[in-house]
Amino acid sequence: MKKGAVLVVFAVALVSGWLGYSKYMQTRREAAYRAAVAPFQRDLHVGTPRTSVETYFHSHSVQYNAIDNGHTYLVEIAQEPPGNFWCEPWRVYVAFEFGSADTLNEVHIRKLGTCL
Repeated sequence: MKKGAVLVVFAVALVSGWLGYSKYMQTRREAAYRAAVAPFQRDLHVGTPRTSVETYFHSHSVQYNAIDNGHTYLVEIAQEPPGNFWCEPWRVYVAFEFGSADTLNEVHIRKLGTCL
């Protein structure tokens, strides 16, 4: 009976430690993402014309991809490890959302990935 209790306590401690470490690492990744998006938010304000955003990207050698029929530009900043066995690693982007007036509406972090 004592061996079973020790095993249960060990398993609970192991799972708790893994969950705590995972949470800690996620917090560190989120801080790095905020640090990566900050210069863009500082330099490119809401209302900036699309052409000015593109000029900024070219002058700073920033590679980007247009999606959503050109309404969103994505700049990849990281790849996040999968949180479980049935997901692929997620890609983390700074997303630049443009409105109907062809001006910048929002700069934010976007994660894209696939799970089964």
